[in-house]
Amino acid sequence: MVVRVAERASRAKGIDQVAVATDDARIAAAVQSAGFRALMTDPACRNGTERIAQAARDLPADGYLNVQGDEPLIDPEAIAQVARLVRDGARMATLARPLEPFEAALPQVVKVVLDARGRALYFSRSLIPHPRETGALPPLAHVGIYGFTAETLQQFARLPETPLERAEGLEQLRALFHGIPIQVAVGNFQSVAVDTPEDLERVRRLFATDQGRHR
Repeated sequence: MVVRVAERASRAKGIDQVAVATDDARIAAAVQSAGFRALMTDPACRNGTERIAQAARDLPADGYLNVQGDEPLIDPEAIAQVARLVRDGARMATLARPLEPFEAALPQVVKVVLDARGRALYFSRSLIPHPRETGALPPLAHVGIYGFTAETLQQFARLPETPLERAEGLEQLRALFHGIPIQVAVGNFQSVAVDTPEDLERVRRLFATDQGRHR
């Protein structure tokens, strides 16, 4: 699965280098066998962003993207879009897409609400905003990819965990809690995070369909 993510990232325009940060030698071996660079990190890293921040010490750059290893169907254009946001001045950036009706009650599908400038106000595993008035504001699903300037990435990694982050199990809430703005691009970015066995089966079916179209 991680190799599939790396392959998609390598197809994104504007990406200078793709590397996989991991604390698992088995993952590193699989990645290297596929021709990608693997960077070993400390198992004590509390989340993916901290892992990227540690790996960044061996990979100097002005900005970094954190493409999560459980998104094997991530669109290369989605990755390129986050890179553009960072290049255009966002300290931290991510993506959102329209929420599918069946996803409203799924805690593994994270929801996000935005302010007037397209910045994240809050992320939750619950449905937000509450649908008090039907159709008033179509809900958005968060796509699990982040972009950072080099300075913001290291700042984030130094910040303490927050009660909101622990309550929701969402690392991006640490940034909002400490006042780091997160710019969000909204589009029809199609991806499926693999959080459950059902997600894995769905991704396998979608991947087989995608491979069939490109033969």
